[in-house]
Amino acid sequence: MNNVITLLLSWLFVLYANGQTVYTVDNSNQSGAQFTNLQSAIDGAIAGDIIYIHPSSTSYGNVSVDKPLSLIGLGHNPDNINGETANLNLLFFNGNAGGSKIKGLVLVSISSGSIGNSTDLSNMSISNNRFNGTIVGSLSNNLSNSWVIEGNYFTSTSSNVTPQLASDNWLVKNNFLRGRFTTVNDTCTFTNNLTLTIANAFSFFSGCENPTAKNNIFVATAGLTEIGIGQSTVNFMNNLTYNFSGLTIDTLTGTDNLDNTDPLFVNVPMNSETDFYSNDYGLSINSLGVNAGTDGTDIGLFGNNFMFDTNGRPSQMPYPESMNIINSTVAPGQILSVEFKAAQKQ
Repeated sequence: MNNVITLLLSWLFVLYANGQTVYTVDNSNQSGAQFTNLQSAIDGAIAGDIIYIHPSSTSYGNVSVDKPLSLIGLGHNPDNINGETANLNLLFFNGNAGGSKIKGLVLVSISSGSIGNSTDLSNMSISNNRFNGTIVGSLSNNLSNSWVIEGNYFTSTSSNVTPQLASDNWLVKNNFLRGRFTTVNDTCTFTNNLTLTIANAFSFFSGCENPTAKNNIFVATAGLTEIGIGQSTVNFMNNLTYNFSGLTIDTLTGTDNLDNTDPLFVNVPMNSETDFYSNDYGLSINSLGVNAGTDGTDIGLFGNNFMFDTNGRPSQMPYPESMNIINSTVAPGQILSVEFKAAQKQ
């Protein structure tokens, strides 16, 4: 049975590829993939290749990427038989990994090398993943510029994204965060994110040198009374703040912010604000955040015409909807008939 599932998923993966060499990795028992070890697949690939990582009950561990590759999973809340995901611990960028794409995985953290072990770590695309830790840029000047962090779910209540002051032009957009955006310079933008904290004191923008924070929703469920910036400076535009416990949050500096305004989410029940996979964090029609962004679209996760996916499925990639084994009992040498249905997220 595992071989059947692996072969069907591999077919979907190959169908999605557009001419690049495709490798599949599956560390589960009776795997039918090309590799059972993710680092071996990375080492064997060349720049531009795609590596599809199958869901598994076993983590793929720590890996190092030193060339531009695409590492892609099915999402962090997939509808497969066992509800499994493709899990990594630390993903380390070094060498000439600039231009890599990381999609649809569950990771603890991403970290970056420095000049000496790396030459180009710029232009990374990190989307539709779940992180239990932090994304960290390089401490070396201009080594890890122009990263796009979008559509991710961050569960940690500490630092979630730390570009480092040496990194320019990071775009952190349309993410759900439980923690902080720290150590970032004035070329970087934090837009259309939803941050939800239960902390009583929260220095969200610590170590920042005037980044732009626009079209975000900052909500709290406990004693939060300010969106703390410490000694930082931040350019706030068209953000919304609200504390579900009824406390008042200090007015944001900047322009056109909706301070202490209920976002009126579509479906976020009281005392269940953190139930990410069950809630709908879109804005209801009466929300003041509708079309209130700097670009005329909604503030929050679904603004900027972004299709935020709670399940973390990569865009334009087929995903399985159902599998039905028509003849579950067959004689040796006979054909096992399987009906497999898939759809593609736009």
